[in-house]
Amino acid sequence: MIIGSSHGVGGGKTETEVLSVVCAQLEPIHAANMEEVNRNIDKIIEYMEIGARGFPGYDLFVSPEFAVQGMHPIQRRNVILTLDSPEVQRLRDACARLQVWGIFSVILALEGHREPGNCAIMINDRGEVVHQYCKMNPWIPTERHYPGWECPVTPGPKGSRIATIVCADGDYPEIWREAAYNGANVIVRITHYMNPWEEAWKLTNRCAAYCNQVYVVGCNCYGVEHACAAFGNSMIVNPDGNVITEAPMMVPYMLKADLYPGLVDKLRESSAINSFLYSFRHRGASCCDLGGRGQTKNQYRAYDFGGEEQ
Repeated sequence: MIIGSSHGVGGGKTETEVLSVVCAQLEPIHAANMEEVNRNIDKIIEYMEIGARGFPGYDLFVSPEFAVQGMHPIQRRNVILTLDSPEVQRLRDACARLQVWGIFSVILALEGHREPGNCAIMINDRGEVVHQYCKMNPWIPTERHYPGWECPVTPGPKGSRIATIVCADGDYPEIWREAAYNGANVIVRITHYMNPWEEAWKLTNRCAAYCNQVYVVGCNCYGVEHACAAFGNSMIVNPDGNVITEAPMMVPYMLKADLYPGLVDKLRESSAINSFLYSFRHRGASCCDLGGRGQTKNQYRAYDFGGEEQ
């Protein structure tokens, strides 16, 4: 099999399980109280159920940034949750009942910090929270959330290893590479991405998929709200940077794609042309001076702050 390269992957037959992903493009209420939060959760669960009817047997449901609480410009602190909140329990119950995995955006209280974290959580098909990521790159100067400290990768269904990133994270190439370097074969980007950055949205998702040879699931909300318009255009991108499927602008929508996580794993084992993660770890591997293994020491200054304030 050839993915964006003149060389076949693995030189022979490659078998992999199929990961069926459903992505929901919806318009959240920017909640000022828990009643409005629960109305948002009602909508998310409705989309999960529609997915079960329209795409029976799907594995993973993805909803956008702020889909649970929105991002009210004044009263956002009224709706901060914890993983023990009954609102999160509703999502856990829905995943268990429908027997699907789910990725959700939740603004969570962080122990020891005044500001909450803009988090993505993943719930498995038994209703257990198995993954939590706190947005590492909050949008400066607008977003006051506490910045996250790591990019975890969690085993998911059908051989997937899933990393989540949140909205503005995806404007920084480092977070995509960190996720891929940590072993992700699927990166889920949940967003409230707004105009006038429609072209940047397409560019960053496609470049990240290609440069890191990973599936990218970009789930965006839509709607005109207090300060901007989130435009939708959710998309799922192949490891070669080509869009598999995408949603239109500014409408409610659901899209579904079948992904092959094992193909990404096989690709990274190879030293063939365009195996970027291999080349990143083994620079100059074709040079005879380096014994066919290449330079394995990280010599990129951009990835080593050295503890010094810039």
